[in-house]
Amino acid sequence: MKPFLSLSLALILAATPCLAETAPGIAHLQDASVTERPLSLSIWYPSGDPASATIGGNIVFEGVSAAPEAPFPGDARPLVVVSHGGLRSAADSGAWLSSSMAQAGYVVVEVNVPRPDNAANALTEIWQRPGDIRRAIDLVLADATWGPRIDEGRVAVAGFALGATAALSVAGADMDVARYMRACAADGPTVGPDCGWYAAQGVDVSDTSEERLEGLARDPRVSSVIALNPEYPAALGTAPADVHALRISLGTPDAASGDAQVGHAVVIPEATVFDAFPVCTAAGPDILAEDGGDPSICGVSTAVRQSIHRQVSGAIISFLTRGAE
Repeated sequence: MKPFLSLSLALILAATPCLAETAPGIAHLQDASVTERPLSLSIWYPSGDPASATIGGNIVFEGVSAAPEAPFPGDARPLVVVSHGGLRSAADSGAWLSSSMAQAGYVVVEVNVPRPDNAANALTEIWQRPGDIRRAIDLVLADATWGPRIDEGRVAVAGFALGATAALSVAGADMDVARYMRACAADGPTVGPDCGWYAAQGVDVSDTSEERLEGLARDPRVSSVIALNPEYPAALGTAPADVHALRISLGTPDAASGDAQVGHAVVIPEATVFDAFPVCTAAGPDILAEDGGDPSICGVSTAVRQSIHRQVSGAIISFLTRGAE
């Protein structure tokens, strides 16, 4: 295990491309072959074209500039599949990260699925999310347009929160099913962020399928994994030694959060888990407060959140570049 690495802002700025004049390309793939779980894939790729669209924006969060139908660079590129956020995250919540990696030379696929509308339906997410990532890899590699554009020897997965847990699972980190089943117990080994939501609806994580959890397996195509604040870390085992792995902690990790799943770790102590979300609109904090939400989701300021985003994307790009050497 290597020690936590600190990254200077100068290094991050050097590693992060300037997006002022150009925007990454954007395309979409849809898959409705699984009726109860359709996938919508947002595909980001390098481009020198000017922005002509905004992706992922809403009344609370700002969107990200993109160039639909921009020409694709001629050579095959590494693939990064992104599963961003927890149970109730909006589609394209990770557009800020996906677009940054795309402008650094990667094809980045953000996986979007329908959000569960109640706690009982959400119970399957812990084992559905890894399956979504595998399906996304299958779809992109099999697609007549996108398959030839991918370097199949360089496939990475990345995620935040429950998406990070899924990414680690796909990369081969075993799930301790017994520990997970006790995640919301008063004396449990870890605490899930949705325990209160589950309890309010009379649901417990232990009601999920043990068989499905025990059936989670590594995808051998994946050679690198990036995990930002994975959920249920105490229930996760160690990623295989042959998988290039990075753990990013937004905020100083506590003793229970662990870092045994990865070989490289970066801590951004001035950040919080909310800084994995997009920059808020000017009206965002007030809208959250009016709807009974938490205005602190918007963070300290736009400038601070943008700085943390640069640190995260820079750390990931640097990590992936080193892995290719």
